[in-house]
Amino acid sequence: MNDINYALVEGVRPPLYTAMKYWGKKPHNIWRTYIENYTPEDGIYLDPFAGSAISAFESVKAGRKAIAFDLNPLTSFMIEILCSDFERDIFKKGLNEIITTVEKDLIYKKYFSTKCRKCSDENAIVQSFKWNKGKIYELGIICNKCGCGKQKYIAKPEDADIEKAEESKELKPVDWYPDVLFHKSPSFTASFIKSIGGNNFSDIWTKRNLYIISKIFSIILQNENEEVKKQLLLGFIKTIHLCTKMSVPRRENAERAFSTSWGRSAYICAARQMEMNPLLVFIGSCLGKQSVESALKSVKSYLGKKPKILYVDKSNKSNRSKNFDIKYGVVDINTITDYVDEESIDFIITDPPYGGLVQYLDLSAIWLIWLQKYNAKFKPDFDNEITIKKGIQDIKTYQLRFQNGIKNLFKVLKADGKIVFTFHNRDIKIWNAFLNALTLSGFKIEKVIHQQNRRTGESNVANPYGTSGSDFYIRCIKAPSANLKTDEGEFEYFIIQKAIHIIAQRNEPTPFQFLFNGLLAEMSIAGFDIQNFDQNIENILSKKLGTIFTTSNNEGKSGNYWWFIKPEDYIKYPDKLLTNRVEETIISLLRRKVAVTLDEVLAEIFIKYPNGLTPDIKSLDQILKKYANKSNGKWVYKGGEIEQEFTKHSEIIYFLSIIGKKLGYRIFIGKREQPELYNSKILSSYADLLNLDFISESEKRARIEMIDILWIDKNDNIKCALEIENSTNFTSGIQRASNLDIETKKLMIIPDKRANEFRAIKDPLFIDNFRHYNWKYLFYSEVERLRSLREIGNDDIESYLKSI
Repeated sequence: MNDINYALVEGVRPPLYTAMKYWGKKPHNIWRTYIENYTPEDGIYLDPFAGSAISAFESVKAGRKAIAFDLNPLTSFMIEILCSDFERDIFKKGLNEIITTVEKDLIYKKYFSTKCRKCSDENAIVQSFKWNKGKIYELGIICNKCGCGKQKYIAKPEDADIEKAEESKELKPVDWYPDVLFHKSPSFTASFIKSIGGNNFSDIWTKRNLYIISKIFSIILQNENEEVKKQLLLGFIKTIHLCTKMSVPRRENAERAFSTSWGRSAYICAARQMEMNPLLVFIGSCLGKQSVESALKSVKSYLGKKPKILYVDKSNKSNRSKNFDIKYGVVDINTITDYVDEESIDFIITDPPYGGLVQYLDLSAIWLIWLQKYNAKFKPDFDNEITIKKGIQDIKTYQLRFQNGIKNLFKVLKADGKIVFTFHNRDIKIWNAFLNALTLSGFKIEKVIHQQNRRTGESNVANPYGTSGSDFYIRCIKAPSANLKTDEGEFEYFIIQKAIHIIAQRNEPTPFQFLFNGLLAEMSIAGFDIQNFDQNIENILSKKLGTIFTTSNNEGKSGNYWWFIKPEDYIKYPDKLLTNRVEETIISLLRRKVAVTLDEVLAEIFIKYPNGLTPDIKSLDQILKKYANKSNGKWVYKGGEIEQEFTKHSEIIYFLSIIGKKLGYRIFIGKREQPELYNSKILSSYADLLNLDFISESEKRARIEMIDILWIDKNDNIKCALEIENSTNFTSGIQRASNLDIETKKLMIIPDKRANEFRAIKDPLFIDNFRHYNWKYLFYSEVERLRSLREIGNDDIESYLKSI
């Protein structure tokens, strides 16, 4: 087994995982890779915070047994539904009974109908009502009579629509509904209660929507087929959150006038609301794309089998049968040892609660208040949730419960087993509570990997720098003797030195969030206890503003740029700017493969540039657009003019090798350029040296070996370094050559067509470095003239050299 030591690439979720909304769904293929890698084929995998149950199903796909526990009953519900027998005709029959009953209901006919604006039929269906500050301003309409049923349209409300809306406020459901007060939690703020007009879960829906969803729920419970009943219940809970007062109309530029979402991981009621027709939402939730039907039809084909499941609770907690693919239940991590034997688990990967960043159980209550009517086992246990809630549970309680739970994981994990936590929270106090819990439970951090994800998660709401697309994968081993470092001065020194190292490696001004990500990974591995430290990372670094660091404004969301006041004091062996290195890597991949997927690009970048070096995924898109065209889901290398530029680049290197040899020098051609072709021969064949082993310092040598071409005398003295700036940023050209002595001559070779661009550079830093490091420049046409000379002397070269 080889450890996974770099970020992986998130794949596209299959229908199995799009059936139900759940916050913080993890990248299924990445988790499967971990499960396959760290769980032997006959082993058992555990996820004690199973959430949406993705990990359990990926374990089945990987051919491993899974134990999936969560205090949230929704996890058990999803496992049961997705492992049920699905017969489309029987399911559709149950659905049609609901549709027929509701469509005949007089309340539905009255309050979800309007006059068709095209044919004047009075029985057109209202698909949605859009409200702003308590007034309807727009309707989505479907009319089957005039043939526009499949072409919904938008219309302004008429007086009759407004009158019906007012009348509907007095409606009372005739079927059961959850007349339940909000439980005590900061999730239900005074402003939210005021906005929805009450302190009861039933107030989340308008009266007419509550009437319809309660009727749908009642009919579902009457279905005698238990499998179909559960499957219809999944369609029901997929529906109800989209029919609340919390649903907001999308903006016009989204071009999705007929859909809405519960977009934020909170109970929020805006002035603009979209009241959806519950019956139509329910039908769409049951059939079609991202529906119950599409999910259940895909289970067996995706997993390769129908999973065998085993439910455990207090009544059968001693059951140790291994006749299962997934063992599951509503189990608190603090009681997990009642259900799992000591040292019986081969591997654990789990996504624990991020302090109080996302209140999972509170958010799930909107579904559970209905499901617990169906079965009492789905009643939520708010008292034992591991979270932070202002006025209810503080960070000390969170840490105590979390630590006790992690101790239980230590007990059930085999001696040689590994555990991976995914975690993200910018609040250092939460991080420290997490790290303390790990160490005091007996775990030692072995590796921390910064993993960028494609999808924006819930922490985007809470974090100022848009960090939600990131997680940290924290791999731990059992080490009972682990201790946390407690020296504040040592911690501050560590943070400053690591920040210097990260920025120096990037060799460019670095947004704070990227610096923070790198520091958090390093800090976690080092094992500092910062419980009593009163300064966060940004405060510590700010102490060195004006002496080591300087900052500049970043228009994006990832914090100000951090850079050095005197870069030369901290960058011993300068490399090209990280931005340019990433661009070169992508160009090289495109030229090598011609057509690449975004996944292939991400894989290349994640491996080559880990943690603090990982660029923003969005920036890669701009590079790809520059060098490739999108076609059939792939990025196809443009070639053409770009490839001509590379050919020209290789030609100029060849010319410079000829000129250098005429001057009596030995030729070294850069490592990256050596495999390139010119005149059907690789460039290395024109070189006298293929490496620079005479340079003793390995890091310095590695940088210098990436310079395009060097002229070297017989005594191994580098007399001249030459960089050809065909299309890249001019700034990058002076980076690697600055590893050479200042006295060493350095020439920048510039295409004639870029002359004006070069002469227009005003950046004082570039100009100062160009002069300081003894750079001169000349153009392609001048190189071609020099190459044509039968004999060349230094005077010939000097006649063409120019200074800034």
